[in-house]
Amino acid sequence: MIMPYIFTSNSALTIMNQMWITVIFALAYNMLLGQGGMLSFGHAVYAGVGGFACMHIMNATDFFASFPLPVLPVFGGLFGAGLAMIVGSFSTRSAGTVFAMISLGVGELIAASSVIIVAFYGGEEGISGDRTYAMPLFGNEFLQQINVYYLTSFWVLLSAALMYLWSRTPVGRMANAVRDNPERAEFLGYSARWVRFYSFVASGFFAGIAGGLFAINYEILTEENLNTTRQVSSFW
Repeated sequence: MIMPYIFTSNSALTIMNQMWITVIFALAYNMLLGQGGMLSFGHAVYAGVGGFACMHIMNATDFFASFPLPVLPVFGGLFGAGLAMIVGSFSTRSAGTVFAMISLGVGELIAASSVIIVAFYGGEEGISGDRTYAMPLFGNEFLQQINVYYLTSFWVLLSAALMYLWSRTPVGRMANAVRDNPERAEFLGYSARWVRFYSFVASGFFAGIAGGLFAINYEILTEENLNTTRQVSSFW
């Protein structure tokens, strides 16, 4: 928390914000690969869709002005989880190569559709917004990057705590069992498919939070936030 007092320029604060956002995304991805054994090549789309949804909320001035800015990432998480529910309904039937190839296909499909569905993605120019239209929080309008830094830090701590608590739940513990030996988990009466599905949706929720924070930090999103290259270069 003392880093903003050492690196005081706006560019340095923006980079530190991106580092925190990457932490959330990496922890969300760990819920898939590390805990559930699901290798996804298109997980960036859940962060991207969450970010685009938050950007549209920013531009809905009347609605955006009815709540403080720190609440905005929740909407990104909900949109990320909603997309994960749709994709997970058919992709989590099995793990391994099948899941990896489905995730790659879905990720590339959504990234390619960004130049077609202009109303949502804004085409090649993307969508921009203004975070200062939100309701002030204790008089703070988040005009400066240092304010965004502390907002992002809050969400990093909260997200990390929630993801840790998730790993302590029965579903989180069974994700490890399904990862190591899905047949034995089935013999114990647990559905490997539903365990993977719940883990996938939870991971999509936190990826969407990362996307919402990205929208707050940069106030612009483009199609690069959806494709696999973005996942490798930015979120890793």
